[in-house]
Amino acid sequence: MRISKSFKKLSAIIMVFAMLCGVLPMLGCGITAKASSNPVKLYAMEQGATKYGYRSYDIYVQVEAGSAATKAVYVHYEMSGSDEWQDVAATYLTKIDDNTEIWKASVYGWGLGSEYAIKYVGDGQTYWDNNNGNNYTYSDYLGVANVKSMRLTYQSSENYKIQAAVRNLAYSKVVKVRYTEDNWATYKDVDLSYVSAISGTDSEIWEVTLNLDPDKRDSFQYSLCYQVNGQTYWDNNFGSNYDSTYYRGY
Repeated sequence: MRISKSFKKLSAIIMVFAMLCGVLPMLGCGITAKASSNPVKLYAMEQGATKYGYRSYDIYVQVEAGSAATKAVYVHYEMSGSDEWQDVAATYLTKIDDNTEIWKASVYGWGLGSEYAIKYVGDGQTYWDNNNGNNYTYSDYLGVANVKSMRLTYQSSENYKIQAAVRNLAYSKVVKVRYTEDNWATYKDVDLSYVSAISGTDSEIWEVTLNLDPDKRDSFQYSLCYQVNGQTYWDNNFGSNYDSTYYRGY
Protein backbone atom coordinates (compact mmCIF):
# COMPACT_ATOMS: atom_id res chain seq x y z
CA MET A 1 0.00 0.00 0.00
CA ARG A 2 1.38 3.41 -0.96
CA ILE A 3 1.41 6.17 1.68
CA SER A 4 1.00 9.71 0.44
CA LYS A 5 3.57 12.39 1.24
CA SER A 6 0.88 14.37 3.06
CA PHE A 7 0.15 11.45 5.34
CA LYS A 8 3.87 11.00 6.05
CA LYS A 9 4.18 14.69 6.96
CA LEU A 10 1.13 14.46 9.24
CA SER A 11 2.56 11.37 10.94
CA ALA A 12 5.86 13.15 11.53
CA ILE A 13 4.12 16.16 13.04
CA ILE A 14 2.06 13.96 15.36
CA MET A 15 5.21 12.09 16.47
CA VAL A 16 7.08 15.32 17.23
CA PHE A 17 4.09 16.69 19.18
CA ALA A 18 3.88 13.47 21.21
CA MET A 19 7.59 13.68 22.05
CA LEU A 20 7.25 17.30 23.13
CA CYS A 21 4.28 16.42 25.36
CA GLY A 22 6.47 13.88 27.08
CA VAL A 23 9.52 16.13 27.44
CA LEU A 24 7.94 19.50 28.35
CA PRO A 25 6.37 18.34 31.65
CA MET A 26 9.80 17.15 32.77
CA LEU A 27 11.43 20.43 31.74
CA GLY A 28 8.76 22.51 33.44
CA CYS A 29 8.10 20.43 36.56
CA GLY A 30 9.69 22.97 38.88
CA ILE A 31 7.66 25.85 37.47
CA THR A 32 4.44 23.85 37.55
CA ALA A 33 4.90 22.84 41.17
CA LYS A 34 5.77 26.40 42.18
CA ALA A 35 2.79 27.92 40.43
CA SER A 36 0.34 25.43 41.92
CA SER A 37 1.22 26.31 45.53
CA ASN A 38 0.83 29.61 47.33
CA PRO A 39 3.69 30.37 49.74
CA VAL A 40 1.93 33.43 51.27
CA LYS A 41 -1.24 33.68 53.36
CA LEU A 42 -2.83 36.17 55.71
CA TYR A 43 -2.10 35.03 59.26
CA ALA A 44 -4.13 37.51 61.29
CA MET A 45 -5.03 41.19 61.61
CA GLU A 46 -5.51 43.42 64.63
CA GLN A 47 -7.02 46.90 64.85
CA GLY A 48 -5.92 49.71 67.06
CA ALA A 49 -6.80 53.33 67.74
CA THR A 50 -4.25 56.12 67.50
CA LYS A 51 -4.11 59.06 69.84
CA TYR A 52 -5.64 61.18 67.05
CA GLY A 53 -8.73 58.99 66.83
CA TYR A 54 -8.28 57.17 63.54
CA ARG A 55 -7.82 53.46 63.11
CA SER A 56 -4.61 51.54 62.59
CA TYR A 57 -4.21 47.98 61.37
CA ASP A 58 -1.36 45.56 62.04
CA ILE A 59 -1.47 42.82 59.41
CA TYR A 60 0.50 39.63 59.99
CA VAL A 61 1.47 37.56 56.96
CA GLN A 62 2.55 33.93 56.92
CA VAL A 63 5.32 33.14 54.41
CA GLU A 64 6.82 29.76 53.53
CA ALA A 65 10.39 30.03 54.79
CA GLY A 66 12.13 28.17 51.96
CA SER A 67 10.02 29.51 49.12
CA ALA A 68 12.57 32.00 47.80
CA ALA A 69 16.08 33.32 48.39
CA THR A 70 14.90 36.93 48.11
CA LYS A 71 11.52 37.98 49.44
CA ALA A 72 9.37 41.09 49.54
CA VAL A 73 5.94 41.16 51.20
CA TYR A 74 3.30 43.86 50.77
CA VAL A 75 -0.22 44.68 51.86
CA HIS A 76 -2.08 45.95 48.79
CA TYR A 77 -4.96 48.08 50.04
CA GLU A 78 -7.76 50.24 48.71
CA MET A 79 -7.86 53.95 49.40
CA SER A 80 -11.11 55.29 50.79
CA GLY A 81 -13.55 56.87 48.35
CA SER A 82 -11.58 55.98 45.21
CA ASP A 83 -10.48 53.11 43.00
CA GLU A 84 -6.86 53.81 43.86
CA TRP A 85 -4.82 51.03 45.46
CA GLN A 86 -1.37 51.21 46.99
CA ASP A 87 1.21 48.99 48.67
CA VAL A 88 2.77 49.14 52.11
CA ALA A 89 5.81 46.96 52.70
CA ALA A 90 5.85 44.36 55.45
CA THR A 91 8.98 43.59 57.47
CA TYR A 92 10.19 40.25 58.77
CA LEU A 93 9.06 39.63 62.34
CA THR A 94 9.94 36.08 63.41
CA LYS A 95 9.86 32.38 62.61
CA ILE A 96 7.19 30.25 64.27
CA ASP A 97 8.73 26.98 63.07
CA ASP A 98 11.41 25.82 60.64
CA ASN A 99 9.11 26.23 57.64
CA THR A 100 7.08 29.32 58.56
CA GLU A 101 7.95 33.01 58.80
CA ILE A 102 5.76 35.85 60.03
CA TRP A 103 5.97 39.30 58.41
CA LYS A 104 4.16 42.39 59.67
CA ALA A 105 2.78 45.48 57.92
CA SER A 106 1.11 48.45 59.59
CA VAL A 107 -1.53 50.48 57.77
CA TYR A 108 -3.08 53.57 59.34
CA GLY A 109 -4.74 56.83 58.49
CA TRP A 110 -8.02 58.47 57.54
CA GLY A 111 -7.91 57.31 53.93
CA LEU A 112 -8.17 53.55 54.39
CA GLY A 113 -10.67 51.76 52.19
CA SER A 114 -12.52 48.59 53.07
CA GLU A 115 -10.47 45.94 51.24
CA TYR A 116 -6.93 44.63 51.02
CA ALA A 117 -4.91 41.69 49.72
CA ILE A 118 -1.46 40.24 50.34
CA LYS A 119 1.28 40.38 47.67
CA TYR A 120 4.50 38.39 47.86
CA VAL A 121 7.42 38.67 45.46
CA GLY A 122 9.81 35.74 45.77
CA ASP A 123 12.81 35.46 43.45
CA GLY A 124 11.05 37.74 40.96
CA GLN A 125 7.79 35.78 40.91
CA THR A 126 4.63 37.37 42.33
CA TYR A 127 2.07 35.50 44.42
CA TRP A 128 -1.21 36.77 45.84
CA ASP A 129 -3.48 35.91 48.72
CA ASN A 130 -6.69 37.76 47.89
CA ASN A 131 -9.07 35.60 49.93
CA ASN A 132 -10.03 33.44 46.94
CA GLY A 133 -10.82 36.47 44.82
CA ASN A 134 -12.95 38.22 47.44
CA ASN A 135 -10.17 40.34 49.01
CA TYR A 136 -9.96 40.75 52.78
CA THR A 137 -11.90 43.30 54.80
CA TYR A 138 -11.14 44.75 58.19
CA SER A 139 -13.56 42.24 59.71
CA ASP A 140 -11.17 39.42 58.80
CA TYR A 141 -9.27 39.21 62.06
CA LEU A 142 -8.13 35.67 61.30
CA GLY A 143 -6.37 34.37 58.23
CA VAL A 144 -4.81 30.98 58.87
CA ALA A 145 -4.57 31.61 62.62
CA ASN A 146 -7.25 30.01 64.78
CA VAL A 147 -7.04 32.43 67.72
CA LYS A 148 -5.70 35.98 68.03
CA SER A 149 -5.80 38.57 70.79
CA MET A 150 -7.70 41.71 69.78
CA ARG A 151 -6.29 45.14 70.52
CA LEU A 152 -8.68 47.32 72.52
CA THR A 153 -8.45 50.81 73.97
CA TYR A 154 -6.17 51.42 76.90
CA GLN A 155 -7.27 49.44 79.98
CA SER A 156 -7.41 50.48 83.62
CA SER A 157 -4.93 49.16 86.15
CA GLU A 158 -7.48 46.91 87.84
CA ASN A 159 -10.19 45.96 85.34
CA TYR A 160 -8.34 44.63 82.34
CA LYS A 161 -10.55 43.37 79.51
CA ILE A 162 -9.17 40.79 77.10
CA GLN A 163 -10.87 39.96 73.80
CA ALA A 164 -10.02 37.14 71.44
CA ALA A 165 -10.96 36.42 67.85
CA VAL A 166 -11.58 32.68 67.59
CA ARG A 167 -12.27 30.59 64.49
CA ASN A 168 -15.54 28.72 64.93
CA LEU A 169 -14.21 25.20 64.35
CA ALA A 170 -16.96 23.54 66.42
CA TYR A 171 -19.85 24.49 68.68
CA SER A 172 -18.16 22.99 71.75
CA LYS A 173 -14.99 24.88 72.58
CA VAL A 174 -13.02 26.34 75.48
CA VAL A 175 -11.15 29.65 75.32
CA LYS A 176 -8.87 30.58 78.21
CA VAL A 177 -6.39 33.25 79.15
CA ARG A 178 -3.29 32.18 81.02
CA TYR A 179 -1.81 35.13 82.89
CA THR A 180 0.78 36.00 85.48
CA GLU A 181 1.33 38.98 87.75
CA ASP A 182 4.82 37.89 88.84
CA ASN A 183 6.65 37.18 85.57
CA TRP A 184 5.51 33.53 85.46
CA ALA A 185 6.61 32.52 88.95
CA THR A 186 2.90 31.63 89.22
CA TYR A 187 -0.03 31.86 86.81
CA LYS A 188 -3.81 31.52 86.58
CA ASP A 189 -6.10 30.16 83.87
CA VAL A 190 -9.45 31.95 83.42
CA ASP A 191 -12.19 31.12 80.92
CA LEU A 192 -13.36 33.63 78.33
CA SER A 193 -17.06 33.90 77.45
CA TYR A 194 -18.71 34.07 74.05
CA VAL A 195 -19.76 37.57 72.97
CA SER A 196 -20.84 37.42 69.32
CA ALA A 197 -20.07 36.19 65.83
CA ILE A 198 -17.98 38.44 63.59
CA SER A 199 -20.26 39.32 60.68
CA GLY A 200 -19.27 37.93 57.30
CA THR A 201 -16.62 35.58 58.71
CA ASP A 202 -16.34 32.17 60.35
CA SER A 203 -14.98 33.78 63.54
CA GLU A 204 -16.32 34.78 66.96
CA ILE A 205 -15.42 37.24 69.71
CA TRP A 206 -14.79 35.93 73.22
CA GLU A 207 -13.81 38.05 76.21
CA VAL A 208 -13.07 38.24 79.92
CA THR A 209 -12.26 41.05 82.35
CA LEU A 210 -9.41 40.33 84.76
CA ASN A 211 -9.17 41.90 88.20
CA LEU A 212 -5.50 42.76 88.52
CA ASP A 213 -3.32 44.18 91.26
CA PRO A 214 -2.35 47.72 90.07
CA ASP A 215 0.97 47.41 91.86
CA LYS A 216 1.89 44.35 89.79
CA ARG A 217 1.00 45.79 86.40
CA ASP A 218 4.61 45.80 85.21
CA SER A 219 4.85 42.05 85.92
CA PHE A 220 1.60 41.18 84.11
CA GLN A 221 1.73 38.99 80.98
CA TYR A 222 -0.75 36.72 79.24
CA SER A 223 -1.34 34.23 76.44
CA LEU A 224 -4.53 32.80 74.95
CA CYS A 225 -5.43 29.12 74.77
CA TYR A 226 -8.13 27.71 72.45
CA GLN A 227 -9.25 24.08 72.86
CA VAL A 228 -11.53 22.52 70.23
CA ASN A 229 -11.98 19.14 68.53
CA GLY A 230 -9.30 17.61 70.76
CA GLN A 231 -6.72 20.19 69.64
CA THR A 232 -5.11 23.07 71.52
CA TYR A 233 -4.08 26.32 69.81
CA TRP A 234 -2.09 29.10 71.48
CA ASP A 235 -1.65 32.78 70.81
CA ASN A 236 1.39 33.86 72.80
CA ASN A 237 2.32 36.84 70.63
CA PHE A 238 4.80 34.73 68.64
CA GLY A 239 6.62 33.65 71.78
CA SER A 240 6.81 37.07 73.44
CA ASN A 241 3.48 36.96 75.34
CA TYR A 242 1.26 40.03 75.75
CA ASP A 243 1.67 42.57 78.52
CA SER A 244 0.05 45.73 79.84
CA THR A 245 1.47 47.84 77.00
CA TYR A 246 -0.45 45.92 74.32
CA TYR A 247 -3.48 48.23 74.32
CA ARG A 248 -1.65 51.54 74.30
CA GLY A 249 -2.48 53.86 71.40
CA TYR A 250 0.13 54.85 68.83
